[in-house]
Amino acid sequence: MRFRFSCFLILLVLGFLPSAVLADFPATVIDCLGRKVLLEKMPQRIVITGRAGFMITNASLFFASAPEKLLTYSKNFQFRNSDGFYRLIDPFFAKRTFSDHTIGIEELAAMKPDLIMARDIERANLERGLEQLEIPIVFFNLENPESYYSDLENLGLIYAETQKAERIIDFFQNWHQKILQSVKSSKSERKPSVLHLFYSERGGAVSFSVSPKHWIQSTLVRDAGGVPVWSEAALGNGWQKIGFEQIAAWNPDFIFVASYFGNSADAVEKLKKNELWQGLTAVKQNRLLAFPEDYISWDQPDSRWVLGLCWCAAMINPDLQGLKVDMHKLYQEFFELYGIDAEQSRKIKVTGDYF
Repeated sequence: MRFRFSCFLILLVLGFLPSAVLADFPATVIDCLGRKVLLEKMPQRIVITGRAGFMITNASLFFASAPEKLLTYSKNFQFRNSDGFYRLIDPFFAKRTFSDHTIGIEELAAMKPDLIMARDIERANLERGLEQLEIPIVFFNLENPESYYSDLENLGLIYAETQKAERIIDFFQNWHQKILQSVKSSKSERKPSVLHLFYSERGGAVSFSVSPKHWIQSTLVRDAGGVPVWSEAALGNGWQKIGFEQIAAWNPDFIFVASYFGNSADAVEKLKKNELWQGLTAVKQNRLLAFPEDYISWDQPDSRWVLGLCWCAAMINPDLQGLKVDMHKLYQEFFELYGIDAEQSRKIKVTGDYF
C-alpha cells in the first residue's frame, strides 16, 4: 500500500494540503433521500453503522483521510475474506472497533460522533432518535450506478476531498460507458438469458435465492448485454428463495453463481456434478460460472460493481475479446484508487471463473 496516510499527516502538519481538501464549512449535504444535512464543521469523528454498511465503508476508504476520521465502520459479515482487504488499506485496522445492525441509538451517541452514515434502509431505525439528540446522519443508497455517483460526491464533501471524489466518479463513469459501448458493438444475434444465483449451504441444506429486480445484480446483467430471467419473478425487497424447478423452467443460457458464506467456485463444481443440473443448457455449454471475488464478491453494490460489470460483459459476449484485455487494466486502475500499486494488486488472489 502506498503510504497515503503518512503523507496526509505530513501535509497536514506542514499546512500544504490543497484547497480541494480544505473544503469550505459549514456545508450542506443533500443525501439520497433528499434530506439537507448541515455540517457546521469538517467531521472528524465519523461512524458508519447499520445493515449493508460495508458499501459505505468500501466507498469511504477511497479517501485518504477516512481511516483517521472513522471511529467505527461496518464490516461485511457475509464475506469471509473482507478483513484482508481492510488490513491492506486501513492503517488502524488492528485496533479498529466495528459496528453492526444491532447497535442502538444510545451506543451510537456514546461515541460522540460528529456524523453518522448509514444506508437508506436504516432510516426508520435511526433518523428520529438521532435528530432528537442533534446528531447529524447522512443516508446512502449505493444500489445502482446513478446513485453511486451522487453518493460518492457526498463522501467527497464529507471527507473534504472533493477532487478525489471527482477522480473516482470519472473513473466509474468512463469505464461504465466504455463497457456499454463495447457491448453495443457485439455481433450476437440475440441477447442471451442470464440467471444470477445466491448459493448457500447454511444450516446444512443447499438453497438458491434471487435478488429483487431493482438491485444491482439485474443492472449488471442488463448493462452487460444479457436478459435477467429472474427479474419479473423477484418483486420483493430482499433475497427470494427459489427451487430447482423454477431454475429448470427458466433454463437460461448463462448462470452466474455467488456464494457469500462460502466459495463460489466450489459451489459451481458441486452443481456441475449434480445429475439434475447436468440437463440445463448453461451446464451443457459450460456457462455455469462462479462470480469472481478478491476479498469481496464482484456482484454486490459495493465499489467492485464495475469489475463485476466488465466480467459479465466479457462472459456474455465472447466475441468481444477486447473486454478481457480491458478487464485487467480496469482491475489495476480500480485498486490504484485505494492506493494499491500494480505490483501489490497482482498479488491479490481472485477466485471464481476469472480469466
